[in-house]
Amino acid sequence: MSEPSPDAAASWPISRDLAELRELVRLHALQAGLASQCGEDLALAVNEAVTNVLDHAGGAGWVRIWTDDDFLTVDVDDQAGRLRPDACPDVRPQVGPGGYGLWVMRRLCDEFVITQTRASSQVRLRMKRARVTGRAPTP
Repeated sequence: MSEPSPDAAASWPISRDLAELRELVRLHALQAGLASQCGEDLALAVNEAVTNVLDHAGGAGWVRIWTDDDFLTVDVDDQAGRLRPDACPDVRPQVGPGGYGLWVMRRLCDEFVITQTRASSQVRLRMKRARVTGRAPTP
């Protein structure tokens, strides 16, 4: 997966202002040309990722967002490093308090990846951008 140049990505520290976070993601999705529902789905997925950092990883971390030719990408990094790449269930979790966040992220986004180091964990959420070819469709 490509990484943005430092000046191509917007980033901000994780905070408890989830409404502002969702609005920032929606704005970037709109600017990237995503359909409204895709922007809403991405905002919800990012909200879930940040909530996990707040609830399970000490609350410290960063959100970074950027576009390339194919995707709008959001990385949510924590500074605890507890989230493992195999943590996301393949099937819907049983009914109970919590446990749906990772599964929801996987279902809502075109790509969902968890990476882990000793010092941090990262959730990468990606939505495919619509391609504009400039050609009329063939009859």
